Amino acid sequence: MNVGYVRLSRDDDKHNYVSIENQKLIITQFAAENHFTIDRWYEDDGVSGYKFDRPGFNQLMADLDKDIDRVFVKDFSRLGRHNAKVLLLLDEFQERSKHLIVIDDHYDSMQTNDDTIGIKTWYNEKYVKDTSQKIKRALNARQKEGTLITQPPFGYIRSKKDKSQIEIVPKEAKYIKVIYDLYLQGFGYRKIANHLTQNKIPTPSMIRHAHEIKEGKITKYPVTAQWSDAMVRDILGNDFYIGTLRLRKRARCTVHGKDKRVPQNEQYVFKNHHPAIIDIASFDLIQDIKKKRTKSKYRGSRKQYVHPKTSSPFGCCLFCKDCGSRLTPIRRITSGAERKYYICTTYNTKGRLYCPKAHLIEENNLMKDLFTYIKFCRNFFCEDIAAYSMEDFNCGKKAAPEKRTELQNLIEQLKRQLKILFTQKIRDLSTAHGNEDVIHESYEAMQQDILAQINFLKAQLEKLNVSPSKNNHNDTKEEFQNALQIIDLIIEKGTLDRKDIEILIEKIEVDKDGLPEIEFRYGLSHLIQYSPAQELNRHQNEIIYQMMHLILEGKRDYISARYLSKLFTNIYFPISEKNVLPYIGLMIDMGIIAPGDSSRKPYTIRKAHSEIQEIMTKFHQDLPHDTSHSL
Repeated sequence: MNVGYVRLSRDDDKHNYVSIENQKLIITQFAAENHFTIDRWYEDDGVSGYKFDRPGFNQLMADLDKDIDRVFVKDFSRLGRHNAKVLLLLDEFQERSKHLIVIDDHYDSMQTNDDTIGIKTWYNEKYVKDTSQKIKRALNARQKEGTLITQPPFGYIRSKKDKSQIEIVPKEAKYIKVIYDLYLQGFGYRKIANHLTQNKIPTPSMIRHAHEIKEGKITKYPVTAQWSDAMVRDILGNDFYIGTLRLRKRARCTVHGKDKRVPQNEQYVFKNHHPAIIDIASFDLIQDIKKKRTKSKYRGSRKQYVHPKTSSPFGCCLFCKDCGSRLTPIRRITSGAERKYYICTTYNTKGRLYCPKAHLIEENNLMKDLFTYIKFCRNFFCEDIAAYSMEDFNCGKKAAPEKRTELQNLIEQLKRQLKILFTQKIRDLSTAHGNEDVIHESYEAMQQDILAQINFLKAQLEKLNVSPSKNNHNDTKEEFQNALQIIDLIIEKGTLDRKDIEILIEKIEVDKDGLPEIEFRYGLSHLIQYSPAQELNRHQNEIIYQMMHLILEGKRDYISARYLSKLFTNIYFPISEKNVLPYIGLMIDMGIIAPGDSSRKPYTIRKAHSEIQEIMTKFHQDLPHDTSHSL
């Protein structure tokens, strides 16, 4: 059987362009002249010759040993444009004893006496590579100029008036904001994707398909009706949504090879290129959360937290102090009451052999400690943060003393450079021989540059040396206004949600007794000393001290648990009768009271007022200095 193979691709320019029908005509006429008839055709239309994974070619090679005797091709470039692979293919035809005839290149596999075959196949490959390089250079030049060649991502569209301008699509921008908000609330990629699909929010491919139909175009891309994890992940990690155009993110090393990711320092980045949908602060926070979730192997909220209002607000910032694993949120409903708490994941899954304690902490207690901590921090913001620049505050860099030392060292270093410059200038002038003016001019520019740097650093140092209490300059107030507004807004709101915690808290470690150690973001934890354990002791000591005071001020010679509970509630220390019993036991151990003889007088007062006053004074003196400080 005689067959013909024809191929056409976009690699061919007008000079080498021969249509499929013309190739068939040339092959048919040549076969007829040599008394052959073409029984079957194999063709690849619109497929590059550089790659050999082509449908028509693959079928030809599969049928070669079945019933094919002779194969006709117009020229070597129709077989392929990869030099090595074409030469191997010619060898394969000879090994399989198949007759290959290449018409324009006068090749017959039964007569291999042509020494120029390698040159012809090399030239065909060179043409493809040259074309590829020209296209790469053209694209690279346009990317360097900040030209977006492809379609803008989901949420944007090119302006109809000016195609170089990019505009926001309000409806799509709303969907993007929903994705960012859900992620901040603790949703994972898959949960967000399911939420979008269930609420019938169109996918990016559906939006593109609708646009193309509206413009009367035939769509070339598959349409996906359901959101996927990858779609959500790409949207959350794309800085195009903060107005940044990033080009050359991927590049191809070989002709028709796979695209590989280009390092960020080699990409072309244009900030403030187009309108932003997401603010920079929220985008940066999302990237930080993604890194923390990857590090802690966070997989989103479990089934017991199925709604943002009931989801775990502490996300992936809560860890076991002993084994370092993340704390698992648990929700239990017993007798109609709901209980939320966290325990060590290692203890929960592997038992006490791997982590000795559950590190259990109630969500309500943790929230109270955290809120107390934030209010505590707020009391010190104006004085301790005033030495920070806003950039250092946001990035958690250096405290004022450390920064002051660094500025002084830089000033001294520049002064040394200035001395060296003067010394070198004198040496050069001694050998100038008529070029003194040139040397003076050159060194003058360098001298002015160093002096300008010194003056700038001195101004920075002077600003740091100003006392925070005296620094009432409007610029300083404006400098820290945003940070204070965040804290004040949270305190005024009276509650903390997932986003508040993600913004403020870097890490919370829970010890074996269930007490949290809170690490504040922005590098402030080393400035503000706070320990929930110490705060708990302070609170307990204050209750003990207040109980002695209530006994001292009482007009009766006996007390009861109900009586003390009522008095504590009146002075804003709400304690139940059951919870007041341990403190009553402590009063008995101190000899202040003793169990009574009747139920009407459960506890009688044994000490005189002067003796109780002495005990109170000694108790107050024995306390740490800051335990008497009420927040």
